[in-house]
Amino acid sequence: MPVHAGLLALSPHLALLALPAIPGLERPAEAVLRGAGGVLRPPLSWQAITGPEGRLHLLLARTQPGLAAEAPLVLAPSDGPALRLWPEAAEDAASLLGTDAPGPLLALLRFVAGKALGAFRAGEDPSLATACHAMAAGLRDGARAAVPAARCGHDALLWTLPAPASGPHLLLTRGRIQRVALAGEHAILPDTGAAEAWLLPPAGDAPILLPRVPTRLPGLTHLARGKEPQARALHRAAQAELARRAAAEPPMRRLLRDQQLLLPTARVRQHAIAGAPFGAGLDLAVPDHGGGLFLRGWLRDPMGMIAGLTLCNPFGEQRLDPATLLRFPRPDLVKEFAGAPHGGADARAGFALWLPEGATRPAAQWRLRLGLTTGEAVTLVAPPGLLHPQAAREAILSAIAPAHASAALMTRAIAPPVERLHALVMAGRGAPEVIRMGAPVRDPACACIVPLYRNLRFLRAQLGAFARDPGLREVELIYVLDSPEQRDEVEHMLRGMQRLYRLPLTLVVQPRNYGYGAACNAGAAEARAPVLLLLNSDVVPAARGWLAPMLTALRRSRKLAAVGPKLLFEDGSLQHAGLYFLQMPEEEEWFNDHYFKGHPRHWPAAGVARRVPGITGAAFCVKRAAWQAVGGISTDYVIGDYEDSDLCLRLRAEGGEIAYAPEAELFHFERQSIRDHGGYARSLASTYNRGLHHRRWSADIAALMARFARAGGRR
Repeated sequence: MPVHAGLLALSPHLALLALPAIPGLERPAEAVLRGAGGVLRPPLSWQAITGPEGRLHLLLARTQPGLAAEAPLVLAPSDGPALRLWPEAAEDAASLLGTDAPGPLLALLRFVAGKALGAFRAGEDPSLATACHAMAAGLRDGARAAVPAARCGHDALLWTLPAPASGPHLLLTRGRIQRVALAGEHAILPDTGAAEAWLLPPAGDAPILLPRVPTRLPGLTHLARGKEPQARALHRAAQAELARRAAAEPPMRRLLRDQQLLLPTARVRQHAIAGAPFGAGLDLAVPDHGGGLFLRGWLRDPMGMIAGLTLCNPFGEQRLDPATLLRFPRPDLVKEFAGAPHGGADARAGFALWLPEGATRPAAQWRLRLGLTTGEAVTLVAPPGLLHPQAAREAILSAIAPAHASAALMTRAIAPPVERLHALVMAGRGAPEVIRMGAPVRDPACACIVPLYRNLRFLRAQLGAFARDPGLREVELIYVLDSPEQRDEVEHMLRGMQRLYRLPLTLVVQPRNYGYGAACNAGAAEARAPVLLLLNSDVVPAARGWLAPMLTALRRSRKLAAVGPKLLFEDGSLQHAGLYFLQMPEEEEWFNDHYFKGHPRHWPAAGVARRVPGITGAAFCVKRAAWQAVGGISTDYVIGDYEDSDLCLRLRAEGGEIAYAPEAELFHFERQSIRDHGGYARSLASTYNRGLHHRRWSADIAALMARFARAGGRR
């Protein structure tokens, strides 16, 4: 006789089989189950529960051939005779179990929902979620109801639970099953819209009903501004819940950050009284958007009254070891407190520190509590520190004067947060706007890419020189604007010159200032020519015919990847005749330098075409294939500096060579194209870039320069 079994279709993809207790069959999971289509395919998950008529064995399986109502199955145990099963369709969970008693139904629901998120990866199956939601609704009589308290952003709600709950729970909606972790009386859960939902505890208790949410529900900001104790208590509970989950859940971290941004800021507070026996300030407390925190401040303690330092935020405190503070000179404080009655400021009164995990929860403002030897405390308040990654990067790079930035400061306090922030800035780049003027060159020999940033003084002279040179008529001219606030001005200027000179032009407008490397890459993406020429906006040709020698050099040598011209200062003296690397006796890092810089224009050695270690990005002519092989110019460097030598070294790593073509002469009004960038000119950006370049290429540079030294000796 066949054994009758119940079969419930949970969704088009999953089915549940229920077998009565069979004498001698204690471990059905060890048996082999076959249908008309052969052995049932895994995953197969078994669970035993107790119903009103005794023990039931439940099997959750994927829908497959042979698993259907009135289609016989054969169950072959490992140690007994095979059994013939006859599945009969069940209308719902209660008919499958033979009871609607809460206990068996709850056990069935926990089994199905838990396995759906486990072996079956079916949490996003809407049909299964609807079936589980219906099972939970069958437990309504014994359920407890939560109360919606506030909206948390656009897609989450704060709930007050009927009793404190902890640990992983299952959230059941009509479209999804997901696991959530609870820890107390309040929970922030996804907004399920107008429909009710259910929270399923891991064991014991009945489900928690999340009823339909009223249309009008206060937001967290409204609670923060409220005067009622209950509203403020709810806001504190929400902040605590956000803080608990912020480190592991990016959406919660983002919501916590946004809430912090809207909080009223406290007044910045220093202790800078000349007549006091000590003084201190916390000038910057800037999160690096990766869990770390950068601090800059100062301490004046001639009488030795500061016994301890504690960094505070709304979510906790952290003791700081004074020995870990990296000190640097603050001449302004030495001057300000020179006549203080208890003693002035130490020459190295400034301090900086990077805490890699100091800001796992974003806080709007940070405080530094000074514990005094008297047992009293003084609290300093930093300016608001939650900044856009680009602003945070600039703040850190501007925190210390370049002359005072030691190697330890750069390595341990500046470079790590800047690297994190710069990566975020570059990852957030949007697509540029491309504006084409005039009919494009049909078969361009070269694409000339000119990044523009604020300084437009040389644009008319440069484009006028291009227009007078017949060799530029077959060149794509691509200007990349890295200061989008000038878009209208630059487009108006270029359209006028395009009509005047009849030169086709392309203007690429970056959405934000992302620096030289990103600008060059954006221009190269619009180019069609087999050769790319990167040209600074402050470079102007000295005469016609300057491009041909570089193109000829590239065409004649398969090994050659890039070539650079002779660059001249405004007075006609040499600025660049090839780039090489120099290591000063007192410095560990390699610097970029230029052959024959400052020599007369016609210095004989500078008139010799030759291979060189590198060339400057001010005028960089490179084969497109070689450019693409190395992925273009690196965007790891901040704003602009050392990307050109980095590109040279990457081209060399791919087997390419670099050459210098003295017949090509241009004037370079050095660093005019970057002088208006306050975030670069007065900051540690160049120092940061040099350190990055050195860490990346030090061994390669040493070998390269040794090779060039040997070659020079043979000559």
